[in-house]
Amino acid sequence: MSGERMYQKKMDTQILAGFFVISLCVRLLALWIFPERHLGTNAEIAYLGGARLIVEGEGLSDPSYPVFAPPLYSIMIAGGLYLFGDDQTPIKIAQAIADSLTVVIVYLIAKDIFGRKTAFLASALLSIYPFSIYPVTYIGAETFFTLFLSLFVLLSLYGIRYDKWQYYFTAGAVLGLATLTRGTTQFYPIFFFLILVSIKKVSKPLLRRYLAFCLAFIAVILPCSLRNYVVLDEFIPVATAGANFLPACSEKFWPIPESTKEWPQLFELMKSRGIEMPSKDGKPSEKDRFFLKAGLEYCKIRLENEPLSFFPFMLKKFFRLWYATESGMNHAIIMAINILIYLAAAAGIMLTWVGRKNLAVVLLGVLGYFVLLHWITYPVFRYMVPVMPYVIVFGSFAIITWVERFTVRKRDSFEATQSI
Repeated sequence: MSGERMYQKKMDTQILAGFFVISLCVRLLALWIFPERHLGTNAEIAYLGGARLIVEGEGLSDPSYPVFAPPLYSIMIAGGLYLFGDDQTPIKIAQAIADSLTVVIVYLIAKDIFGRKTAFLASALLSIYPFSIYPVTYIGAETFFTLFLSLFVLLSLYGIRYDKWQYYFTAGAVLGLATLTRGTTQFYPIFFFLILVSIKKVSKPLLRRYLAFCLAFIAVILPCSLRNYVVLDEFIPVATAGANFLPACSEKFWPIPESTKEWPQLFELMKSRGIEMPSKDGKPSEKDRFFLKAGLEYCKIRLENEPLSFFPFMLKKFFRLWYATESGMNHAIIMAINILIYLAAAAGIMLTWVGRKNLAVVLLGVLGYFVLLHWITYPVFRYMVPVMPYVIVFGSFAIITWVERFTVRKRDSFEATQSI
């Protein structure tokens, strides 16, 4: 290894260590300032409730274990409960460490595609980004999901760059862990194939590497699928998700606090259209199918009665992705903090397209998948938080490009003046 490469490697190590320490200090400070937060439904029932069932009850073999969220985060909390008792602090400290690791991984991702300057700026911004810090302070799967997702992105980049099946296999396993944390990515293997063939020529070696990726992904989520089949006698790959489609088709169901008033009317309307609400003792899949059918029925009603309203409705949903909350509060704050990032990221994506940086398609693929999935279903900013690191990377690339171009023009102007 040349002296220059050794020096660069040493510098990268120091930078990564610095970002990890700074990010961790900022997040631990946030935990100290905001030690307790209100528990949402997912936190109370699926995460803490599921963890207590694992520690104190029959665990995952209990049919009452909630399946509207995947089990990995609850298993992590259960480990904390077993070791440290009924205290949320250990899992939150673990979240602070996990999110600090995400900052480090994002540096490696940005460096691999755009270079060290963009990587440095992106990680610096992410280390103090409020909506990266905030999820650390509450019980929720976002922080670990974001970590697994970023690690998957890095491994897939290395796999595409170096054409080694080991990277593909490990990337599939990590994506499986992400899916067991939040079910959002359970369909991504199909999308990932489209990303691959947009960068690489289809060949037998590429197909074999993709097969290794898929086998690793399936192997990781398979125990969860088997558990659901054995315990519930149903095929549920990781978790149920039909309820998220209901607010996708009608404004009546956002924000959530106000939507509860609509449930009686919803049940009556669906009953009048031949869609029966399952009993309280019904299987999770039956309730899942009901909400999916109800959501589709609302879409059908809109198309029948107000077909011209569908386009503005979808446009409104797209914009809601970038600022809206489930509570209906703090929309202006979210947009005010993010607006400059969004504008810079849009410019960065255009510069990437012009500069033909092929590996940036990996980031665009992940970002596009999340936009498409949550645009179709329930459009709230919380679901976009795991891909905000890549929005920040594109924005950082635009800023670094503008600064470099301005510096070059200023230097050329100075040299021209000196030559006169």
